[in-house]
Amino acid sequence: MKYLLLTIFLIFLEGISCSKVQKKQPIEKVRFLMDTVVRISVYDYELPERKIKKAIDRAFKEMSRIEAMTSSSIDTNYIARISKESGVTAVNVSPEVFSLMKNSVEVSEKTHGAFDITIGLIKNQWAFDSDHAHVPDILLIHSLLPLVNYRNIQFDHRKIMLTQPGMRIDLGGIAKGYIIDQGVKVLQNEGIKSGIVEAGGDLRIFGHRPYRKMWRIGIRHPREGEGKLIAVLETNETSIATSGDYERYFIQNGKRYHHILDPKTGFPARGCVSVTIVTKNALLADGYATGVFVLGPEKGIALIDNLPSVEGVIMYTKGDTLKHVVSQGLRQNIHFYPDSVLGTG
Repeated sequence: MKYLLLTIFLIFLEGISCSKVQKKQPIEKVRFLMDTVVRISVYDYELPERKIKKAIDRAFKEMSRIEAMTSSSIDTNYIARISKESGVTAVNVSPEVFSLMKNSVEVSEKTHGAFDITIGLIKNQWAFDSDHAHVPDILLIHSLLPLVNYRNIQFDHRKIMLTQPGMRIDLGGIAKGYIIDQGVKVLQNEGIKSGIVEAGGDLRIFGHRPYRKMWRIGIRHPREGEGKLIAVLETNETSIATSGDYERYFIQNGKRYHHILDPKTGFPARGCVSVTIVTKNALLADGYATGVFVLGPEKGIALIDNLPSVEGVIMYTKGDTLKHVVSQGLRQNIHFYPDSVLGTG
């Protein structure tokens, strides 16, 4: 059985320049948070380096705080308390937890339940976050499906309640994006005008890219190694998130099972290979990437094209052919390598 941790699949492309101007390198720091590598890169050359490094440290501190607040593995935070009190009572939560949960439900509504943070109990049965991931009993999964329904989350002022006993919240499909957004907020509040906060491939870009008109982001090939790119995206400040069946998976009886579960079946969604979402903030990019992946190529691209300020790339297989479909607003800014994709949808 093979198990892979989250991997970085978006690579910052510096490009090659014939200019004799010596380019300054970004000021960067790296930490391990959210079970992945988190990198903060600052391209603001007007501020003193010491001030920038302190700002980066403050951003990491805030991101670490929010990770503890949203993690399903910490049994003392608000998320754990909401789950423990499911079917019993509402729980008073902080304004930021209330807002995050509200935003999660809004993504669920937009994706018609393809994204659902009440998947927690079923996700636990698969044990993807351990070294013992396995296919759970199908009858057990079917018996737990009634406990997966975002409509059974009640909001009342600052209180949140899961109406059915046994329900469990898991914010793994959206918390990383929220944490990235808050890291960027700290940097901007410290006066930094340009940079990237990236976590396991999901990222948010803010400000102007020095020495270039646009930022260039490489998108990893979903069926090759980590260093193989399938396309390059040119963009201004934005957020990008990708959900792929290669991020966390295991092999059992010759079949690959990945961590992106369909809330309607409790089993891995099979329509897509990867989905990359480009939108205004990382929270939405993160949530929509998961929801679109579950919806599949046809319904997924229809959703993207109907969402304001949301663009995306969906990769899937047809037979032995890797294919892709790109939302209308992104087609002029994404460039696929000639030998990377064999067909388009």
